Amino acid sequence: MLCFYQVSQRALLTKECRLSILRISLLFALVAFASDLQAERSVEDEYKALLWKTAKIIHQYYVEEVHPDSLAQAAVRGIFNSLDPASEYTFNARTQLASEDPARLLNDRFYTLMQMAQAIDENAFYPVTADTLVRFGIAGMMEILDPYSVFLEKRNLDNFNIQTQGKYGGLGFRIQVVYPDSAIAVWSLVHDQTPAALAGVKSGDLITAINNTSTKGMSAGVAADSMRGEPGTSVTLTLERADRPTPFDLTIERREVQMNSVSLATLFPDGTGYIKLDSFQKGSTREVFKAIVELEEQGMERLIFDLRKNGGGYLEEAVQITDLFLPRDCLVAFTEGRRIETAEYITREDALLRDTPLIVLVNHMSASASEIVAGAIQDWDRGLVLGTTTVGKGSVQQIVHIDDRAELKLTMAAWHTPSGRSIDRRMRKDSTLVRGYDKEFKTLRLERIVRGSGGITPDIEVSGRSGSRLYVQLSGIYSLNNQFFYYAREHRLKYPDLTPDFVVGPGDLSAFRAFAENRGFDYISELEAQVEELDKVAEGEEYNQLAKPLSHLTDEIDKIEEQHWQETEDLIAWRLTFAILEKAFGEPVAEAYNVTVDPQVLEARRIIADPSEYQMWFDKGEIGTPAEDSIAQEDGRGDLQ
Repeated sequence: MLCFYQVSQRALLTKECRLSILRISLLFALVAFASDLQAERSVEDEYKALLWKTAKIIHQYYVEEVHPDSLAQAAVRGIFNSLDPASEYTFNARTQLASEDPARLLNDRFYTLMQMAQAIDENAFYPVTADTLVRFGIAGMMEILDPYSVFLEKRNLDNFNIQTQGKYGGLGFRIQVVYPDSAIAVWSLVHDQTPAALAGVKSGDLITAINNTSTKGMSAGVAADSMRGEPGTSVTLTLERADRPTPFDLTIERREVQMNSVSLATLFPDGTGYIKLDSFQKGSTREVFKAIVELEEQGMERLIFDLRKNGGGYLEEAVQITDLFLPRDCLVAFTEGRRIETAEYITREDALLRDTPLIVLVNHMSASASEIVAGAIQDWDRGLVLGTTTVGKGSVQQIVHIDDRAELKLTMAAWHTPSGRSIDRRMRKDSTLVRGYDKEFKTLRLERIVRGSGGITPDIEVSGRSGSRLYVQLSGIYSLNNQFFYYAREHRLKYPDLTPDFVVGPGDLSAFRAFAENRGFDYISELEAQVEELDKVAEGEEYNQLAKPLSHLTDEIDKIEEQHWQETEDLIAWRLTFAILEKAFGEPVAEAYNVTVDPQVLEARRIIADPSEYQMWFDKGEIGTPAEDSIAQEDGRGDLQ
């Protein structure tokens, strides 16, 4: 068999001549045996093997078959586009007497790719390491897969272990970059027994150096890497605190930090219990079980189970948690894949809460294991789902070990709810929806109509808080200049005797506005932004004609912006109260306040406390409508240390 590839690339030859053209034309006669991959080449064998192993795993186990040519072309695109995004290239494959064996064909294609990488390494004007080429090639292959298939190197593995196992070697606080300080801020402490909390770190501190390395201009991810490490080792932080005249150092010993997956469990005065589950990690079932038992001992009559912003985790934990609400031998979910056997997940124990009224809260950030639980509760008509449509991540990923430096989290199967529906909103990595079927299914007890392929649609659609332009600017969502953070930081020092039942009042709102404006905050309404844009583009006579009408708008803009401040008061009061409590007492106290004013929680409490209305929703014959074309995916929580 002879196989020929030709790759042409326009790239930079020198810094002085950006329009110069480098054309790499490769024509190789290949032999098709795997032993040829061991030939001596300039690209190091360890990196070559990493690229080869990754391609082989994708080809063998991905949920959908990927042709070897597609993988090879994707790797080439990744290499060339990453070296020079403005470049152009052509990729042509000509095969003579092509082998019908896909494994052998894959071998042929990637032998050629290694030869191409060698040619780039030898001919590129600027130095290109083998590590760089391999990273770009793997990134190219991952781009043609679904968004949940991820190549995990050491740092990503650390983050993945935190999400799934709930523990890591670190200090125990969340961070974010804040401006204008360009510093790493201690956003919140995970709990009061973390190494950082016990050493004296406070929410609101600014980290100006890590082990004597300045954090100015440092990303949150790099800072996180610098502070994490093996338990028992130490790290020195240089901190700035509002009540300290000069920076000071704290040396903290890293410990294994355990993250609780149940962030809040509380009983409202009307007998409604509330449990917030942040993730499905090892031990989550035990935490939920404990929370339910304690709430029942306090007199719980009904339960709101909050899975909003819960991105998932271990499938086994999702099944076991569902087991707390459904009778023994109920189907929770089943999975189907190209190379793995169909598996069914069944409840094994009698329900802890078999008949207690139940509402599950979800939103556009509830995914995977959260959708398994919500889907099973809905399909068995065990409880109601309230909120907004979920992500639609109906796929199963498994971790495949590549070597000591990397693993591949690869989608190998799709899962289905008990009614048989797949809720997978199939998305490519560019966020384009791949249309599925909005096929109708029926719930198992009441035979209500439900649909697949677009996430879990709630029985009761209730939106969460909606922001405003003013709120976004105050929050620093785009500028990272968060006025709530800085005000709460100062407030904690000014009022050291603050109690956990604190709520912002009118005087606090006035003080906050004055504080923000003194720090240079200037609210720009949409109208003002449009006027400023007109002012920029108008020239000469056009400017003279526009100047007078535009000047008359100034007073109108001031009135509109003042009205926006008044209309946003409730939203500002909520966010300011949350920020102050979080800085003064930590996340649990802030979350306990939040659920007392959360519009979705309030609506769930109202419905579940009224037996007739609660039952009315089960009497409806149909749930939801066909899937929409897009979905928001965002998270504002800081990186964990």
